[in-house]
Amino acid sequence: MRQLLLLVFASMVAGASLADAFTVVDDTQLSLGGIAIDDTRSAVLRKLGQPCRVTETGDFLSIRMDYPGISVWLGEGGRVGEVLSKSSSHCTPAGLCPGSPFNEANVPYGPPAIVHREDGPYLEYPSSESSCWLQVIVSRGIIESVRAECQP
Repeated sequence: MRQLLLLVFASMVAGASLADAFTVVDDTQLSLGGIAIDDTRSAVLRKLGQPCRVTETGDFLSIRMDYPGISVWLGEGGRVGEVLSKSSSHCTPAGLCPGSPFNEANVPYGPPAIVHREDGPYLEYPSSESSCWLQVIVSRGIIESVRAECQP
């Protein structure tokens, strides 16, 4: 089903001009549930409280803090490098939320880029200001998760 959905989006994008092929967002949209890329650990704790679980990951984003419906990865200097929401309680500032129909994403953002990564294709909204993006996972037309992340 996911493959079919991606083919539909690919054909929508193919019908647009190169300049209109996908939408870019600014860095203010790289936030989920009020947690933004580059926030400090203390800012995360002030907004969300103590996490349910903290995991040392051993890679670039060295600490993962899990909360109900949202996970936050901290990297260099204890700053947020990635945020993943699987809950309608943790949306982007423009209102892109897990649990919503994907066609609602076209209201605040427009069409996404279809990006082929090592583990498959994704729907993404790259930032116009940094090497970061919003990544959207869709299943059966419903947004399953939204991730804000950056290229290390």
